[in-house]
Amino acid sequence: MKATRLPSGRYRTQVVIGYNEIGKRSVKSFTADTEWESLKLATDFMESHALGVDIKNITVEQAFEQYIDSRTNILSPSTIRGYRIIKTSRLQLIKNIKVKELRINDIQRAVNYDSRRLSRKSIKSALSLLKSVLDVQNIDINIKKIAIPQAKPKKGEIPSVEDVLKIVIGSELELPCLLAMWLSLRISEVRGLQFRDISDDGKYITVQRARMCLDNKDIVREQNKTVESTRTNPLPPYLHELIMKVPHKNDSDYIVQMRYEYIRKHFKALMATNGMNITFHKLRHEFATTLNDLGVPSEYIQKLGGWSSDNIMKSVYTHTTTAKEDEYQSAIDNYFIKAIKDAKSTK
Repeated sequence: MKATRLPSGRYRTQVVIGYNEIGKRSVKSFTADTEWESLKLATDFMESHALGVDIKNITVEQAFEQYIDSRTNILSPSTIRGYRIIKTSRLQLIKNIKVKELRINDIQRAVNYDSRRLSRKSIKSALSLLKSVLDVQNIDINIKKIAIPQAKPKKGEIPSVEDVLKIVIGSELELPCLLAMWLSLRISEVRGLQFRDISDDGKYITVQRARMCLDNKDIVREQNKTVESTRTNPLPPYLHELIMKVPHKNDSDYIVQMRYEYIRKHFKALMATNGMNITFHKLRHEFATTLNDLGVPSEYIQKLGGWSSDNIMKSVYTHTTTAKEDEYQSAIDNYFIKAIKDAKSTK
C-alpha cells in the first residue's frame, strides 16, 4: 500500500473494498495533506473493516463489516441497509469478541439480552446473517442450537376483501390498493410499474422493477428481489381502464406517482377511520387468503404473487396448464369484479 501525490500537492491512498458483478474493483480513497496522514487514514480503515487483518485478530464486528463491504455492489441497497442495521443494533454483546474465540454460549447470551427488546423475527434475521458472516471466515458454529423467543400468537384475522374494498373504492388509493390486492404486488412493485410494462393489447402487465424509499429518497432497481418476483400477470380490464385514466406523457411515466410515505400513512389513516388495523403490505395477504378460499392451487398463487419457496425447483408450469390458469384467473377476476360492484352499491 502506498500513497500517490496528486497534482494539487496532496496525497491519496486507495484501498480495494470489493468487486462488482463483472469483476471490476471497488475502491475507497483517503486524501490528506501529507503522505503519512493519507496512509494512516487508509490503515485505520482497513483495521476497522478487517481488510488485510489476520483472521485470528478479526472481531465479530469487523467480520460483519468485511462481509457487508464485499457485497455492497452486488446486493440491493435495501438489503445492505438491513445488514448494517443488524451490525449496529443487534448481537452487540459479541461484537468485540474475536471470531476464532467466539463460542455458542457467547451468542446465546447476546440473544438473551436482545430478546428483551427485539422480536423473534428480528433475532432470527440477525442469527441468519451471523451464520453467513462466520461461514465466510470458516468458523463452524451450529446456530440452530441457539434458543430464541417463542413465536407469539397471531393477532386476529385480517378483514375481508369486501370490507376493504368498501373503503378504498372511489378513494385516491383505489388503484394502488387494487394492484396490491388483485395482482398481489408489493408496495415497491406498485410504485415501480410504468405504462410501458403493459402489453400492446392491454391484457398483461409485467412486474420487473421496484421503486423503494430508503432514507426518504426513492431508489429504482431495474430488477426484482428474486427471479420469481419478475413476472407477467394477466391485467383485468377494470384495472387497465383505471390505469389508463392516469395522466401521463410517456410510456416511462410511473402508473402510481404517489410517494411511499404518502401511500403508507394515508392508507393507515383511511383504515383506522373505518375501525380497521391493517397495513398496506397486508393487502398481499388478502390476495393469498382470497385465492386460497376460491380453491386456486397454491402453485398458481405462488406464480402470480412472485413468491419463492423451499420447493421452488418444482416448476409452476409443470403443475398448471394454460387452460387451467385461464380458469383460475377467470374465477379471481369474477370475484373481484363482483366485490367491487357490491362495494360501489353501498356508497
